[in-house]
Amino acid sequence: MGLVQKIQGKFRRDPILKRRVIGILVAHIIIGLAINLLRISLFGNDPFSCMQLGFSKAFEMSYGTCVILFNLVAIIPIFLIARRYIQFGTLINMFLLGPIVDGWYAVMLMVYPDFGYISFTARVVCLIIGVILCCFGGSMYMVTNLGMGPYDAIGWIIEDVTKKKIPFKYARIGIDSAATVTGFIFGSIVGVGTLTMALGTGPLISFFTDNINRPLIYGR
Repeated sequence: MGLVQKIQGKFRRDPILKRRVIGILVAHIIIGLAINLLRISLFGNDPFSCMQLGFSKAFEMSYGTCVILFNLVAIIPIFLIARRYIQFGTLINMFLLGPIVDGWYAVMLMVYPDFGYISFTARVVCLIIGVILCCFGGSMYMVTNLGMGPYDAIGWIIEDVTKKKIPFKYARIGIDSAATVTGFIFGSIVGVGTLTMALGTGPLISFFTDNINRPLIYGR
């Protein structure tokens, strides 16, 4: 009970912290929906989801289970080499994102069981909305500054370990490329959605960060 009161007291003293925590939870709910919209569009997902959907298909496990298992493995070197990257948001990403994606997918299947027969126009709409929501949720997730998931941390750790000889942007390109190839090998769909999420979302994320999410959480 003392711990609960301590946390409540901290939230009362720091209302921005409360908004940050709510923000990272809402961000993962939005990202989970976006991943499924991209999934049912059949145009391909972001590189990380592409890889996890490949694992899911190959090993006959749910997306959420694959994400948690991957994160449990990936967190080991991060804990040993750069544990400062492990924060509250890291745990949220590790253990909640996968189940949230599975939950959204179950809801979608109840509402519309035959995703394989949706029209091309509906698929394009799912792609566009999925990309927008993924960028919005990703922006909110980063703006909260509560830590990052293991996959997102790898690029920064490579930059640190190599003393910036391999900058984050190049490390991330390599990581995303490896994830995409892995997903393709394991039977995941690689398409325009994958390329868009890997290469074309920076300006949209910046727009949401500067105009919506940062003012929403920290105030103007």
